[in-house]
Amino acid sequence: MTAWIHQWTPHLPAGRAAARVLCLPYVGGGADSYRPWADAMPPGVDLLAVELPGHGRRLPEPPAAGLAEIIEALTPLAARPGPPLVLFGHSMGALLAYALCRALNACAAPPAALVLSAMSPAHLVDRTAQRALAENPGALLEHVRELGASPPEVLRAPALRELVLRTMRADLGLLASFPDAATDPLPARTAVLALSGHSDRLYPPHTVAAWEPFAERWEGMRVVPGGHFFPFQDDTVPRLVAALADRRIQSPARPTRP
Repeated sequence: MTAWIHQWTPHLPAGRAAARVLCLPYVGGGADSYRPWADAMPPGVDLLAVELPGHGRRLPEPPAAGLAEIIEALTPLAARPGPPLVLFGHSMGALLAYALCRALNACAAPPAALVLSAMSPAHLVDRTAQRALAENPGALLEHVRELGASPPEVLRAPALRELVLRTMRADLGLLASFPDAATDPLPARTAVLALSGHSDRLYPPHTVAAWEPFAERWEGMRVVPGGHFFPFQDDTVPRLVAALADRRIQSPARPTRP
């Protein structure tokens, strides 16, 4: 794959997948967070994950300058001819997945399905709070510690800690700068499913449900036990996404709502 996209189902040779799942990261997250999902994928489903500049294995690189740079890099990769594509985005990744979905529609390469997890549409994001957190070093470091995504030994090393905080500042700035979702809904050829954590205090279920007007083919919202990081607490969500991809293999064209 490329620096931008990692493949977590290496047992699938290039060109042999019957469906693809492409996962996009949360604030500060990397492609490795999706690696455990590979065990949940049925035969023929290729699990891919985006690694943004300044994240994960690309941590030493400068973060992307903005949304346009990310979408311009990912669109030709995701639009390559191939089997049905399912986009999954968690938290900030949901906004990235939505923006990528619109770009793929614009170049006549729509995904078969879009899964938006633990995030509201951009117009409901508290942009002021995101910017304030990005600009407060002490609060930002405490936020990183609370998330638990960075090992304590990384945060104790000054050089590594600064790289992590640089990435978080960039992601929070990106989150605060997402344009409001376009008013015209995604066309019915893309099924849209939303997921929410029952105990998510950052983006509770009613905010995630606000995606419904942005899809012609709305497949509903499922509320899953857990907090903001519910997709990574057990195999419930990866198996749900795998089943969605498997359905695309069995019946790739479903023009109307179920």
